[in-house]
Amino acid sequence: MQALGHPQDPGAEIDWQGEEIISAKSSRPFFVVDYPKGSRGFYDREDPADPGVLRNFDLIAPEGYGELASGSEREHDYAALVTRMRETGENPAKYGWYLDLARRGIPASSGFGIGLERFTRYVTGRTAVWEASAYPKVPGVVSA
Repeated sequence: MQALGHPQDPGAEIDWQGEEIISAKSSRPFFVVDYPKGSRGFYDREDPADPGVLRNFDLIAPEGYGELASGSEREHDYAALVTRMRETGENPAKYGWYLDLARRGIPASSGFGIGLERFTRYVTGRTAVWEASAYPKVPGVVSA
């Protein structure tokens, strides 16, 4: 990102402007994987074989469209969750219900989310996300 003139912090998740820049350089969708530890939430699992790296991804659309989907393997170990919460500045007490589940044992899992409007925007070639929404919220436009 820095080589492309964007002041991206190498320890942080790629920001929207950065996504747009790298997306514009590609002619097909691609994945960004293995973000550095600390760049995402406490629930993203650190790779046991590669400490300091998270087991996650972003799917980036080409031609400047940016992120379509994001996902990760989830941390399920109680002690690791508490440690990660503290490392990221989260208060473990705020997540008592979640930590109770982890203490009892939650299965290992992975998941992802896809932005439906973003995906629709990409597939249909729209210039803005609001154009791909069934009920867009447009400043200055009031609907009943």
